Amino acid sequence: MGLLKPKLDPAIKAKLERPGVQAFVSVPCIAGLSVPAKAFCQIYYLDDRIEVDTPDTEYSISMERVQDVSLQREFYEKSKVTSSMGGAFVGALIAGPTGAIIGGRPKEKRTVHSASFLVIEYIGADGAPAQMVFDATYTPKCKDMATLFHQRHPIAARTKKQVTL
Repeated sequence: MGLLKPKLDPAIKAKLERPGVQAFVSVPCIAGLSVPAKAFCQIYYLDDRIEVDTPDTEYSISMERVQDVSLQREFYEKSKVTSSMGGAFVGALIAGPTGAIIGGRPKEKRTVHSASFLVIEYIGADGAPAQMVFDATYTPKCKDMATLFHQRHPIAARTKKQVTL
């Protein structure tokens, strides 16, 4: 726990203290809702439903319609090309012009990054499968929400997903 914890908005705190709230996260929305990109949404996991509060709208999905709540990770690689003036200078001191060329040559630095997403899959009002995707990279409590769903709704009890191609 950090020393500086932000205070919750009184409206959010009041909703959080309602009976039946099992988990709560506040995360930016990536896809699935009609909100501006990266708009923060509050997700409340209750006994009988999941509520998503956006800046404009409140959504409520009953647990009978929720198909899955999962945490998905994506890994991607970034590469950056750099050249070193210091390496060229040291190379020039040691081996002359050839050393400067070798010491100052471009070098590629590769780093692997990851992103986490909280994905809520559900059956929409029209009966079609739908999903909401939230950025969970910096919110470890999203894992609690996915774990809670899988504890209360084992795979055997859930209906199979049917995809028509």
